[in-house]
Amino acid sequence: MDRRRHFFSLIALVLAAAPAAAESQLRTQNFLVHAPNAQIAEQFGRQAEFFRRQKAIEWLGQEMPPWNQPCPLYVKPTMSNGGGATSFDYRNGGYVVLSMNIEGQIERMLNSVLPHEITHTVFAHHFRFPVPRWADEGGSVLSEDDQERARHDQLCRNYLNRPGGKLPLRRLFNLKEYHEVSDVLIIYAEGFSVSEYLVNKSDRKTFLDFVSMGMRGSWDRACQTYYGFQSVEQLEESWLQHLRDTRDIARRGSNPTTVASNNVGRAPATPTGREVVRLTVPPAQPQLDPAGPIARGAAPDERRAPGVIPLGTNPRPTPPAPPAGRPSPPPPVTLGLPEFAPNSQSTPLKPGGPSPVGFQK
Repeated sequence: MDRRRHFFSLIALVLAAAPAAAESQLRTQNFLVHAPNAQIAEQFGRQAEFFRRQKAIEWLGQEMPPWNQPCPLYVKPTMSNGGGATSFDYRNGGYVVLSMNIEGQIERMLNSVLPHEITHTVFAHHFRFPVPRWADEGGSVLSEDDQERARHDQLCRNYLNRPGGKLPLRRLFNLKEYHEVSDVLIIYAEGFSVSEYLVNKSDRKTFLDFVSMGMRGSWDRACQTYYGFQSVEQLEESWLQHLRDTRDIARRGSNPTTVASNNVGRAPATPTGREVVRLTVPPAQPQLDPAGPIARGAAPDERRAPGVIPLGTNPRPTPPAPPAGRPSPPPPVTLGLPEFAPNSQSTPLKPGGPSPVGFQK
């Protein structure tokens, strides 16, 4: 009897140790990849370095220098569409990539989730400061494949076709936390659409400079300086008209490819010390504890790190009042159902149907 008990105890220990033994680690110049096996670790290590170089050149015009310490990259293959989260620590004008977690189907992770998360690191390197959510996520979606960009374009049009579904750009630009809106996916949908429109209107360097000026409290001045619009409202009307003009293209399922020049430019940033988590797309019901860390769609059971400054507590300059004599904003746009296409009957995403990368069912 004792022998049998000892045998089964030994089997239990072997089974308990099996997952840890099966994990493979691979060190590249900038990543420490944790994956189920050596083949997957090698594949994602190679692609992570490739995207790190490619996205930096696309956005900054040059590669980023090697990080002082490798970023732990955890790869978890699943049958879901996928998702990701990247944590940063900003200190004294610098930043550290604490970790990057991605999961989903291999193909989705390689084509969408991984380049999305890598783009967050490029923005962190450029700004050295937490980026406005709409721009950080919208710019990162631009790094995803045609399938995901088209999906976000359709999602944005669906929101605009829905009565009362549009989030005014002035409010979008000044959002600090997800819980400020009832449906967080609109931040991703509109953020992508506006980012794509602005990048196609100029280039990526101009977009980064625009965000840099705007995040310091002067979105109207940023519109005037970089895009020739007198106000955020004028920019909004131009963006909406662009969506109307391209609704037939969207209905056919084509998504214009983003073309941008590779220019260098880094805007000054305010030193800060904080930990930030970027998610590819947040869970459906994010909960952000004001006393906890800044998080991109933190899950309800996420642990709060002590002593981390929440985004809302960071002093920010107040946007200047509109100058006297400025033309009044354009009248509200009537959003007829088929106005923006491709779906005349707009419905929210539901479990089991198509969803953006990382949407938690």
